[in-house]
Formats: sequence, C-alpha cells, structure tokens
Amino acid sequence: MSDKEKILFVQKINEDEFETESLWCLKDGGNFIVDNIPFIAKRVSLGDTIKVEYDADEKAFYFDDFVKVSGNSTVRLYFEDESKIAAVREELNAFGCEGEIFLLRKILAVNVPHNVDYKPVRNFLDEGALKQKWQYEESCLVHEIGG
Repeated sequence: MSDKEKILFVQKINEDEFETESLWCLKDGGNFIVDNIPFIAKRVSLGDTIKVEYDADEKAFYFDDFVKVSGNSTVRLYFEDESKIAAVREELNAFGCEGEIFLLRKILAVNVPHNVDYKPVRNFLDEGALKQKWQYEESCLVHEIGG
C-alpha cells in the first residue's frame, strides 16, 4: 500500500440510485486524510481525517466515518457555459479558496479553508447566482455564515 490511496465515497442520489466518487487520500497511521476537493460526495472536505473499510472482494477502500473534520468547507458551482469556469476559479483564488474543475459536468468544486472569512465568498456566490452566472450548493459548510 502506498502513502496515497483512492477512497470510494458512495452517495445516495435517489431512493434506489447511488453514485460513487473516488478521492485521493493520504495515509495517516490507521486513518486517511482527504487530499481532493469532492465533486459529488457530500459532508466531506479537503483535509478531513477519515476511517475506511477495505472490501477484499472489490479490492477497494470505502469511506466509513469521520475521525476529525478539517474545518474547511466545500462549495460546488454548476455552470451552463464551461468557458466561464476558469475565470470564476481565479476570482475565488483571490479570496484564498482553491478549486478543481470537472469540465464534463461543468462543475467547479471549491475548498474554502478554515481560516478564510466566508462572508465575502458567500456574497460573491450569491451575486453570481442572482445574475444566473451559476448555481451553487454548500456541500459541506463548516464556516459560520454570519450576518
């Protein structure tokens, strides 16, 4: 086993429908630290420490539970026009956030580090959504929103 493993996160979409996302995670003793910004998996963020289960039949690791949350938040933006994604990622970088692009689905997954003030980021997200530049979801919101 290497220091980095793909961990599978199974996400329920509908009553009988599931989607699986694999995230790179760093080995940390008997646990793993999430090393990707999730595009599908909810309630998980970059830097979270997790427990996993190994499925010998499938030869794969599956998310089991949280050991420690990082304090980071995950936000996902959904675009109609993929040509806008890179510029928006740069704007979010200016707030201290980093993002990963899933071009096929026109998604920008954003990590909001625990030490970044979320209020200006949220204002930016709301303004863009109001102008119908994107839709967004707070997939794993740890930050306080504030007034």
